Amino acid sequence: MLRGIANYQFGWPAGDALITDEVTVGVSPATRRIREVYGEEGLLAVLRAHDYFYSLSLAGAARLLRVFPRPRLRVVVEAPLISKSVDCSKVIEVDPMLYAGEEVIVVDEDDSLLGVGRLRLAPSEIGESFCRGEAVRLRKLAR
Repeated sequence: MLRGIANYQFGWPAGDALITDEVTVGVSPATRRIREVYGEEGLLAVLRAHDYFYSLSLAGAARLLRVFPRPRLRVVVEAPLISKSVDCSKVIEVDPMLYAGEEVIVVDEDDSLLGVGRLRLAPSEIGESFCRGEAVRLRKLAR
């Protein structure tokens, strides 16, 4: 089931990359539902209660970066990042298959992991010259 959710949310073969056989799951004591997925490197993802999709950690994003070619699931920005948001002017490239509100992996031009967050605008809006404001709200910064 966990692999199926990852494949649905991120595309195949995300389930096999993110949810390997050695993962451990954390269960909510109140509801007895799965909440966290842990791997050898620590927390990989949190299963959100309101929609049952994943919020990625940096370790989970690193696993997905190894599987998907650029630009899949990525927002390429000018490094370095110092705040919890990415302005439209800092975005160099964005995966055109993404939608506003989806989980994204923020990388620099060398495809090095900078952070994970949520896309705030559609990729078509980010590429326009009139784009102003926040393109990605970052949840975790890598540095």
